[in-house]
Amino acid sequence: MRTDTLIKRVDIKDRNGNVVGTKDVVTYPGLLSKAHEEGLVRIRTQLIQAPTKENGKTAIAKAIVMTKKGHFEGIGDASPENVNAFIAPHLIRVAETRAKARALRDAVNIGVVSFEELNGDGIPDEPVRPARRDSATQRERPAKPIPTTPAQTNTPNPGPMSESQRRYLFRLMAAKGFVAEAAEVKLKELLKVSTLTDATKSQATVLIDQLIRENAVKVSDAQH
Repeated sequence: MRTDTLIKRVDIKDRNGNVVGTKDVVTYPGLLSKAHEEGLVRIRTQLIQAPTKENGKTAIAKAIVMTKKGHFEGIGDASPENVNAFIAPHLIRVAETRAKARALRDAVNIGVVSFEELNGDGIPDEPVRPARRDSATQRERPAKPIPTTPAQTNTPNPGPMSESQRRYLFRLMAAKGFVAEAAEVKLKELLKVSTLTDATKSQATVLIDQLIRENAVKVSDAQH
């Protein structure tokens, strides 16, 4: 498969439509094609949480991809906060596609975020390369990634947990079988806070790293 059919560069825009950076993303059709090349057996999806008013209209889906290498899981979420307005009526479908994209990325060993995983403003949960203009050529050139989390700066951050971190934590908890209120109760227990609004960015970063490691071990055990 040609690399340019799998990965493309997109502009990242703010809510006003201004380009604030660029991001290399993998396309879902490209992922699916590569998975078939590497022996895709089947893809199964499950709706873990239907969007309701009580849960902030957040849909959560789980995908299991089976290939000759083993089985790989992915969790995807979609809410009015992380999708464009014109696809907001299709939250379940978006959550399912995001879940499949994450599982397929693991299955074919692609570390680049998929286009479908970008949120409503085209901004992924990962750091974005800021665009800068060269005064002589007026051409946009990508700068080096800017550290945006305590894990990258290795400096404690007492600021409140970000919305992206909160969404990611709920995705990770869904992978462990905790959704909605059960996930919130468990997160408060793990973060040792009375309400999630009391959690700091540093606390969220540490817990995210811990849950990622635990989920990775779970998937690895399931493959053996």
